[in-house]
Amino acid sequence: MNTRYVKWRDGGNKQFSTVIAGDFCPREQNCADLVERVDEITRQVKPFFDSADLKFLQWECTVTKQDTPIDKSGPNHRCYPECTVFATALGIDTVLLANNHTGDYGAPGVKDTLDAFEKLNIRTVGAGMNAADAARPLRIEQNGLKISVINAAEYEFGIAYGDVPGAYGIDPLQIALDVKREKSECDLVIVALHGGHEMYSYPTPRLRKLCRTMVEMGADAVFNCHTHCPLGYEVYNGAPIIYSPGNFYFPNRPTSLPCWYLGYLPKFFFDENGAYALELLPYFNYKEALTLLDEADTEKFFAYLDELIAPIDDETRLQKLFDAWCTRSGINGYFGQLFNRAIPESFQLREGVKKNLGLRNLFTCQSHNDLLRNTLLLMERYHLEEAEELIPLINAAQNPPWVKIAENQEQ
Repeated sequence: MNTRYVKWRDGGNKQFSTVIAGDFCPREQNCADLVERVDEITRQVKPFFDSADLKFLQWECTVTKQDTPIDKSGPNHRCYPECTVFATALGIDTVLLANNHTGDYGAPGVKDTLDAFEKLNIRTVGAGMNAADAARPLRIEQNGLKISVINAAEYEFGIAYGDVPGAYGIDPLQIALDVKREKSECDLVIVALHGGHEMYSYPTPRLRKLCRTMVEMGADAVFNCHTHCPLGYEVYNGAPIIYSPGNFYFPNRPTSLPCWYLGYLPKFFFDENGAYALELLPYFNYKEALTLLDEADTEKFFAYLDELIAPIDDETRLQKLFDAWCTRSGINGYFGQLFNRAIPESFQLREGVKKNLGLRNLFTCQSHNDLLRNTLLLMERYHLEEAEELIPLINAAQNPPWVKIAENQEQ
């Protein structure tokens, strides 16, 4: 196999390795093909999985046959229960379920997904039948070491809340506390996140800050995916951070860019003191099979990956790259949708900018963003009428009857 091995210190006495694969989503229409050809699809990457002690896979779709799709923006992804043969073929012992598709088929879909892996004795983390279950870390013992795995996703759709099933949503303050708590009770902590911008090949400044904060709080390794393209990696304070390995197996996307079909498998090497080495195996993610790169393409891949790594430690460069992405994907993408794709040239002029400062304030002021975010969630969950019940209490708090306002103060 053509791999890259990175070692920053010698390993200790209690060594073990962990492979974590990126997004797996066969798409509903490919289920029969996957089941029929699973050995052919996985044959070339299987030895890399077999060489690891623990094997994790990001399972980015609901496992169900129930026709209960939720309302959301973007596609509802599912596969049928027989597709779990993909996990068994690779010897997967843990599936990561915190993502924006685990909840695509509502409570029935979440339950079916959890049940499907429980029947196979495959551990799950990052989703549950209520918010508390979804947030619960997975604890594993390996080589006499207690390992905690925390799995959370950015707040798109299908996130668990209260008694509603779904995935564990990222609250940066809460997940930092999760890591700190787990590190105080376990030997090692692995944080697996699901976030970032689709088809954007660099971590945003915020994502870099989040991942590095996980390390500062005690994480021994951080793994992120969701971008559908490879991102770079770094070793920060002795802990490896994978910003995205790209898709693992995610056919068919004929309109996608070439980076959709490119990825790498990271293998983490741990001991009692944390991670000490990293091995990367690149592959092509085609419908036909997961195909390893030959020597020439491997050399090209790692040269490409090094270009993606270069800006990570350069804060100014990373911000400029994100500025460019916002200009392309923000102004010409999301704002284009808001304005029916008629982007006014006045966006670059003072009067045009001033017209959008209210919108800017809603999104960037933390308190205003709380208001906007929670209002939209109440609308999505049809909870507005229920929420209105406490308005009288708010009104009463604003108007204590024993406070008299003089006439001259009312002016």
